[in-house]
Amino acid sequence: MATEALRDPPRKPSTALVADIGGTNARLAIADLDTLELANPVSLRREGFPSLEAVAESYLRGVAERPSAAAIAVAGPVVGETIKLTNSPWSFRREVLRTALGLEQLLILNDFEALAHALPHLAASDLQQIGGGAPVEHAPKVVLGPGTGLGVAGLVWSPSGWVAVASEGGHASLPVKDAREFAMLERLIKGRERLSVEGVVSGPGLAETYRVLAEMAGQPVAAVQAPEVVQRGLSGHDAFAQEALERFAVWLGRFAGDAALFFGARGGVYIGGGIAPKMVDVLSVGAFRQAFEAKGRMAPYLGPIPVYVILIGTKAALKGAAAALAGRMREPSADSC
Repeated sequence: MATEALRDPPRKPSTALVADIGGTNARLAIADLDTLELANPVSLRREGFPSLEAVAESYLRGVAERPSAAAIAVAGPVVGETIKLTNSPWSFRREVLRTALGLEQLLILNDFEALAHALPHLAASDLQQIGGGAPVEHAPKVVLGPGTGLGVAGLVWSPSGWVAVASEGGHASLPVKDAREFAMLERLIKGRERLSVEGVVSGPGLAETYRVLAEMAGQPVAAVQAPEVVQRGLSGHDAFAQEALERFAVWLGRFAGDAALFFGARGGVYIGGGIAPKMVDVLSVGAFRQAFEAKGRMAPYLGPIPVYVILIGTKAALKGAAAALAGRMREPSADSC
């Protein structure tokens, strides 16, 4: 009776394509799945490509050895076979993308879910703490951050290790507190069905806040992008930009405190994205932390919770995507990831 020859199990790839696809930029690299080190990182403007497939294929053509696996983090909810980015016209089907890129394994995850996966792998030099004490070991963590939109995700401990929890918390409604904020809200909400936190705590939101503050003072300003508002505010020569940054810090702190309560994040609150590292000085002066803790009876609960700004910016999401893929490949069902 013939016996079937034994086959070696498929070898797990040692490298993978990792990508962080946002509303404005597409960031890609080749990751070592053992060390999470990144090679050949690039950042490309999304508008220069018609689709996610096109930008990934363009990048892979310049790679010496084409990987057989990929982890792609996208700014939007990852639900179902068809994925659509929230602040971008791009959409794609998982299996179509996998086949088009010639991949054996493809993991799609939310961009801040990827960032949550990176938290246990960040070095002390990657972070700047703003208030609070030491994180409680194995307590939940939360990561959030403004960019083109506002992302949020949690990280919770389980018997098998850390588990990332994706969310769309940035689309929660914006709370306002005082008469000036109500006056701003009336102008900010014009033409919209509702105003979410993302509507102000984001790059476009910061630029819009700057415009509204100038308009309220009877001094309309030319349209500018968020980086210029940050630059003008930090220079000290533009009062509207300064107030826009202060309002941004307060709204971000208020939302970060809410997120800490939602997740019970005594393991720390981490602020990622591309904007926060550029305005660490603004976030450190007090208004941010005061807004973070100003939760009435819950202030003593929030007081000890450390807040960290992730200084390495968008590279953290790429590292997190690699960590998520490496973890998935260790699972029994890794071949179908």
